[in-house]
Amino acid sequence: MKKVFLAITSTIILAGLNFSCNLIDSQNQTKTMTKEDSLAAIANAPVIEFEEEYFDFGTLTEGDTVQHEFKFKNVGKSALQITDVQVQCGCTVASKPEYPVGIGQSAKIVVRFNSLGKVGTNKKFVTIYSNANPNQTVLSFTALVNKKDMPDALKAAASKIPKI
Repeated sequence: MKKVFLAITSTIILAGLNFSCNLIDSQNQTKTMTKEDSLAAIANAPVIEFEEEYFDFGTLTEGDTVQHEFKFKNVGKSALQITDVQVQCGCTVASKPEYPVGIGQSAKIVVRFNSLGKVGTNKKFVTIYSNANPNQTVLSFTALVNKKDMPDALKAAASKIPKI
């Protein structure tokens, strides 16, 4: 029993020492980057430039699904990687390029909006995360969604329902 306890205690102590050495080493690596290195990294970073960051879908009828392409160009000095695209709600879906966008190359973020259940004025946001400087870009769109009229057969049936 003493041997088992000693073995477990030794393992915990060695693991703790290993963790603390790695932590100290990673802190030392962080401190070795100079201000000049940081400025050089920023200067050589990719830069994402959108043709537009806002789009108006105009007036829609409830249930319409529409999409828009937000086109952009990498005007920076290194390859651009879109790491994530986050949408505000389930009514919106966005796709991103799965490949790096080279210097001077163009690509697009495709945003699709489903207006079902979204009657009224809608303003939605799509956040783009990348290795660019700055690393976040927010796109937005609006749409005015009118309630869909009931089909004539449904209107006739609804008119026969007694009012309470």
